[in-house]
Amino acid sequence: MKHPIKNYFKISAIAITLILIVNSPSGAAEREGRRFNPGSFEEPARAEWQKVEEVIKAIDLREGQSIADIGGGSGYFSRPFAKAVGPTGVVYCCDIATEPLEYLQTTALEQNLLNIVTVFAAYDRPMLPPNSLDILFFCNTNHHLDNRVDYYKNLIPLLRKGGKLVVVDWKKEQQKVGPPHSHCVAKSVVIEEMKQAGWELIQEETFLPYQYFLVFEPVIKR
Repeated sequence: MKHPIKNYFKISAIAITLILIVNSPSGAAEREGRRFNPGSFEEPARAEWQKVEEVIKAIDLREGQSIADIGGGSGYFSRPFAKAVGPTGVVYCCDIATEPLEYLQTTALEQNLLNIVTVFAAYDRPMLPPNSLDILFFCNTNHHLDNRVDYYKNLIPLLRKGGKLVVVDWKKEQQKVGPPHSHCVAKSVVIEEMKQAGWELIQEETFLPYQYFLVFEPVIKR
C-alpha cells in the first residue's frame, strides 16, 4: 500500500490537510495511452547537460521558500528543489498525469523529502492557491500548454511579493538532445507571449547547452 505524502496549504489562516495524488510532458504520454517511463526523465546522461545545481543557484532558490515545478513529471527538479528549500520550505510538483506523480510520491518518501506536495493540475491552471509561491518553474513544458498567454496571465496572482517565473526549455534548432525541432517553442515566442501576459524578462542565463533559460517578473509588481 502506498503512503501518500501529506502537507498543508494555508488559506485564510486555516490549515487544510491534503491527501496528495500525483500529476507536462508526462501528461502527453498519458493522454496518448502510452505508459509513463521514468527512464525518459531520469536517464543518467541528463545530469551532464541539465546542470541542476547550477540552475538552483541561478534562480537563487533559498531555504524556506515555496516553488512550483509546473509539469514536473517524475520530479527530476522537484527533489533537488526540496533539498534546497529545506524542511521550512515547500515544493509543489504540478502535473496533469497521475503516473509520474505516483512515482514521485514513492521516490520522495524513500529519500525522506516530506516537503514535496504533488498536485494533480488542470489543463489551464496548476491548481495552486493565490499568494502561495516565491518561484514558478517550467522545464520543457511550454509546447504542451494550450492558450499559453492566458495560462501565463493566470499565474501572476499565485506569486508572493517579489516572486518570479523561470522558463527552461528546448532551443528551437536541430540538436542531438531533445524533441523534434517542430515540437519546440522559440525563445523569442516565449518572451513575446510572456510580455502579452503581463511579464517582463529580468534575467537570462546561457550555461545550458540545449535549452534557453529565462527569468520573468510581473510588470505590475505585487
